[in-house]
Amino acid sequence: MRNALTWIVAAALLFPVAAAAEGPSDALAQKVVTLSVAPGIDGRFARMIGIAVERQPADRKAKAKADFDAAAAAIRADTLKIFTTYYASSFTPAELRDLVAFYEGPLGKKLVAVEENKPAAVNSEIQKQIVKLVSALQLPADGGR
Repeated sequence: MRNALTWIVAAALLFPVAAAAEGPSDALAQKVVTLSVAPGIDGRFARMIGIAVERQPADRKAKAKADFDAAAAAIRADTLKIFTTYYASSFTPAELRDLVAFYEGPLGKKLVAVEENKPAAVNSEIQKQIVKLVSALQLPADGGR
């Protein structure tokens, strides 16, 4: 009985502190990140893992996929935490609630779906622009003169 009472008192003392460490902005920011950023991260990770798995010998693909997925899970969690912390410090709770409402609404869902389901031709054109920028950034500052 005494152990149970000790546990209850300890829990009562610790749980409010734990709850205070993560405020309403953190929870709202996490929801915004889950609705808006996570789908893009998940898509990129899946594509990158798919490419890496395809490079493996046939008899190692299943194990490689499992290993890559396991490694990616921690990286995904860390990446989303970075976004969550950043959003929590960049937006007010009211702004975060507005963002949640937007991304939970039909237009927000459509925006995420459109972004994540771009046709290959659009991705190819975007990639060409990135290659152009990389090439331009490799030129000397004086334009080669």
